[in-house]
Amino acid sequence: MNKIFYNGNEAYHIIRTISIEDCNPRKYGIPKDDYNSYMKVLQVWRNQCNCDHVLKKDNSFMLCRTIKDAQIIE
Repeated sequence: MNKIFYNGNEAYHIIRTISIEDCNPRKYGIPKDDYNSYMKVLQVWRNQCNCDHVLKKDNSFMLCRTIKDAQIIE
């Protein structure tokens, strides 16, 4: 089932939801657990799922693809 999430005027197709703990760098053998390390792990998750956007909701990240507006081609 396709999940659509609206954030303001933008619509996103949710591909995968992961917990914040799944982005803990120590879980992957990285000795740091600062903000930048978390973001690099999250970026790997995003790229692996072929997504272009990440949204945070509660204690999880939603890996999404932006739904573009339809364009009329004449």
